Amino acid sequence: MKRWIFVCMLAVAVVGCEAASPTTDEVSIHFVWNYAAGDYVRGAPTVSGEVAYLGADDNVLHAIDTRTGEALWVYETADNITSSPAVLGDLIHFGSWDGAVYALEAAEGELRWRYETGGWVTAGPVIDGNVVYVGSHDGFFYALTAEDGDLLWRYETGEGIEAGAALFEDLALVGSRDNYLYALDVTSGELRWRHRTEGDIVSTPAVAAGTVYVGSVDRKLYALDAATGRLKWTFQAECAIESSPVVSDGVVYFGANDGRLYALRAADGHLIWRFQAKEIIRSSPVVWENLIFVASDDAYLYGVDRRTGALEWSYHTGDAIAAGPTVVDDRLFVGSTDRRLYAFSLGAE
Repeated sequence: MKRWIFVCMLAVAVVGCEAASPTTDEVSIHFVWNYAAGDYVRGAPTVSGEVAYLGADDNVLHAIDTRTGEALWVYETADNITSSPAVLGDLIHFGSWDGAVYALEAAEGELRWRYETGGWVTAGPVIDGNVVYVGSHDGFFYALTAEDGDLLWRYETGEGIEAGAALFEDLALVGSRDNYLYALDVTSGELRWRHRTEGDIVSTPAVAAGTVYVGSVDRKLYALDAATGRLKWTFQAECAIESSPVVSDGVVYFGANDGRLYALRAADGHLIWRFQAKEIIRSSPVVWENLIFVASDDAYLYGVDRRTGALEWSYHTGDAIAAGPTVVDDRLFVGSTDRRLYAFSLGAE
């Protein structure tokens, strides 16, 4: 396997970068463009077709052409946007720190509807059928109609809901700062089961093969039967877990505030490998081919061999990366608190 290092230098007006490239016999990764938002980018972009939708601390949702990196339109709310948007047909759904859930027309960014909650909405919505499910820092989990924003039901937890939900069969699985993971009936909002951890849950669960995986600030990753809430196993990291897990080919990957990316056997929580970054990993990982991409407060985006945990590629942005990267087709996107969204091309050889 060939490896070499290259350094790229951009114009003075653009953030400089350092990248260790694995342009190996297996993959190639190349910087394409970056887009300047007006403030920190702390949410993951959502890509639909040839448009990337991205919120930022400039209070704006940005619609960006994925081919050129140029803005197509922007929509301004009254506060920060860290919620990752959800796309359904011609509507873009997202939340804002101003306490509202929004639905915008994809073509021009015009407002279709707005629903007021009682707290910040930092969670990314999740959509099933014609229903938008989203939590708020007011402690409620909401089910809204996707087309007009009408309230179908809401369920009150004991504290704020910071992250998104996962759907499994007829259940919505969502964590709260009251330390519980909740399983709610998607039709009625009734509680099916809940499981208590010893710390806040501030990340989105992942579901695979009937098991839900979720991390907690208590430093543990929990594996529960998704239908019943029965505990299967736990794994303890060195520090709090704020990163949302991802499951692929029988392995669960997640980051922790000890700066490590962990790979565990999904069946029993056995540690396969761990990769050490220089700072906290809040970012949720994403799998592509034989690599897993994850970012860190050390300002690096890493590409790690998901079989061995060996570092294959890295890219240095100008500041901490809080949110996970997004991979769609042959493009990799990641936002940074240096106020930029970065795009890379991916090639498998």
